[in-house]
Amino acid sequence: MHVIWKRPDGFLDATPDDFTILEISDQARIWLHKSEREWFPFQVSGDWKDSTATRRLNLLVNLLRADDEAWSRHLLAEFHDSLMAEAGDFFEETSNWLDQTTANLKGDVWEVDVMGKVVGEIKERLANARSGFEKLAHG
Repeated sequence: MHVIWKRPDGFLDATPDDFTILEISDQARIWLHKSEREWFPFQVSGDWKDSTATRRLNLLVNLLRADDEAWSRHLLAEFHDSLMAEAGDFFEETSNWLDQTTANLKGDVWEVDVMGKVVGEIKERLANARSGFEKLAHG
């Protein structure tokens, strides 16, 4: 399995107005589609679960422009859709899944660098949202 960064040029006949730019760091920016949050900007390829993983990863990437409360609500919705009984176990599975999925970033050196920074930001935001998510999950 590997993760690639889809380039915005030519994505679903999109124009520059269809995107917003998210600054990840002083040297890293990423284009996010304003409405297509499930299938852009990354694609996971390699096995039969690739479309589910692509959707899951892109929803997390697109949450980078949201606050911690939105992260907690998103995690709660994903938890309720999962087969897991414990919120803590779900959170750990999500963290482990992210590590496994993004272990093989593919692209040019600069693309891999930016994708790595995006993944680092996702991990940080997940950690920040954990307590809020667990409070929501335990009602």
